[in-house]
Amino acid sequence: MKHLLKTTILLLSITGMAYAHGGAKHNAKKDTAKVEQQASEKAEAHDHSAHEHADAKADPTPTVRGLASFEDFPSLHPMVVHFPIVLLLLAAISALFGLFFFKEQLSWVTMFLAAGGLLGAYISGSYVHPHTAGLSDNAEWLLTEHERFADYTFWFAVAGLIAKFISHFFLKRKMWSEGIVVLLLIGSAFCVSQAGHYGAQLTHLEGVGPQGKFLEIGGHDHNHEH
Repeated sequence: MKHLLKTTILLLSITGMAYAHGGAKHNAKKDTAKVEQQASEKAEAHDHSAHEHADAKADPTPTVRGLASFEDFPSLHPMVVHFPIVLLLLAAISALFGLFFFKEQLSWVTMFLAAGGLLGAYISGSYVHPHTAGLSDNAEWLLTEHERFADYTFWFAVAGLIAKFISHFFLKRKMWSEGIVVLLLIGSAFCVSQAGHYGAQLTHLEGVGPQGKFLEIGGHDHNHEH
């Protein structure tokens, strides 16, 4: 009886150990299969992402809009104002060189450059100057300074052109009269440079103008009253 009981206990122990060992192997197999499945899913996702990225590079969506018309711009001021900037700077240089070289020829060149710069300054300040709205205090100050130097530019150009006309036609380009012309046109060139500096700060640092920001869009540019 004792031998039978011992034998039974021994058999039950061996069976339990075998079952426990088999269950561990089964769980290990299940865990291994799960890890392999996750790795496979990650690999497939990576391949799919790489494929989409390659397709995007190979076939980009066209974004070129072409040349815009004048009506597409919120303001024509930036397109016009560069003419007086260039012309008045060249007028000052031409007047300065005309004191010493090719006096008669450069005198005509100076007169035409100053007249073109004056006309451009008038148009950019009167007909294509946009109205603004919602400016910050700093942007409002910059705009005030920009317009102040634009006014100085215009009046220096007026005085320079009148002085050049008198010097060329009535005083026969005397040195002292040509010196006055040079000083007036240099003053105009300096003021238009300062106006441009304030304008650039308004545009690129304060964000006034690009895509119509802080501008009153109602038709096109109007006479400006600040």
